Amino acid sequence: MLAWLAALAVIAGGLILAGEAGASASGGVGTAAPAPEAAGGSNGTSERVGARYERIWDRLPAADIRWARQTSECESGGNPNAIGGGGAYRGAFQFMRSTWKSSPKSPGGDPIAYPYRTQAVVAVLLMQREGAEHWPVCG
Repeated sequence: MLAWLAALAVIAGGLILAGEAGASASGGVGTAAPAPEAAGGSNGTSERVGARYERIWDRLPAADIRWARQTSECESGGNPNAIGGGGAYRGAFQFMRSTWKSSPKSPGGDPIAYPYRTQAVVAVLLMQREGAEHWPVCG
């Protein structure tokens, strides 16, 4: 019985380490979700929503665009579908769902349901409003 428990502990430890192998220093990104379907369905809503965020992105100062790229690269390797912390942190900027939903210009829902630029616009506007405190290691 004791040998069985020891073997189980070794297996569990290996699984935990495997899940953490790709972890970033700030959020523990270890897995990525498959690319979700476009938010808004096929009725053109997602295209209108995407265009709105593209226009905002195009008006951001170059320094904010650099901040977004550096921060997302540090948080998730720039992966808009990244999931870390056992599902607690989501998207390129590793948002908690509650932070995502309360952020400026957030479309709501799950961050990974949106492309990188939508996530980046929300992150930059949140950073402009509250500073980089939501990204203590990478921001």
